[in-house]
Amino acid sequence: MAELTASKDEVAGSKLSEREVVAYLKQHDDFLSRHPDLLEAIELRHRSGSAVSLIEKQVDMLRAKNQRLEDRMARLLEAARENERRTEAVQRLARTLIRAPSLAAVAAGLVKCMREDFGIDAVFVGVASSQFKRHDIVGIVPIEPDGRLARAFEDFFRTRLIECGPIAEDKAALLFGKAVDSIASAAVVPLEKEKSFGMLALGSSDPKRFQPRQGKLFLELTAELVAAAIRARI
Repeated sequence: MAELTASKDEVAGSKLSEREVVAYLKQHDDFLSRHPDLLEAIELRHRSGSAVSLIEKQVDMLRAKNQRLEDRMARLLEAARENERRTEAVQRLARTLIRAPSLAAVAAGLVKCMREDFGIDAVFVGVASSQFKRHDIVGIVPIEPDGRLARAFEDFFRTRLIECGPIAEDKAALLFGKAVDSIASAAVVPLEKEKSFGMLALGSSDPKRFQPRQGKLFLELTAELVAAAIRARI
């Protein structure tokens, strides 16, 4: 009897904690495959009170994981398609600006491409008056160092950093006064940042179209193309 009692005590003392069980199963990941009967015997309780076997739970988890992977893949594919469309649009813009026979054609071609390929509602191009003094080109205006525009965008001309986001009504009026729709957000980009050649502003009636933390690569590429096209014709 003493031996039997001792045996029970040994058994009680040898009980594994949940942590030890988890550690054991992690170290022996083939345990359930060697004991397939456990897959059907183990039950997992739902909050609703119903029970399912472990293998059913695993199937549900795999399905959920697979759905997440499919959703992620779909997002990646859509992003790739959007990047491809944007690349093609930038190429069309480059061809348009290169082939433009005059400054007026550069301005008109830029507006057309921005509207048709990028859904931009309004475009403004300003060039430093020290390098451009003409007032007869629709869409390209000289920026006087002490003018209203220079004062309104003093921080921009000082830092020469791209500004994206909602735009105040007074600034929108200065840049896009002739726009058909009211402009709610805009991107203001320097032309030839190191030389302070001027500014390119793109406006949208959508207040969320331009955001402070959005990518800047497209804007930089567009500004470089516009600056080069103007430089070649003044």
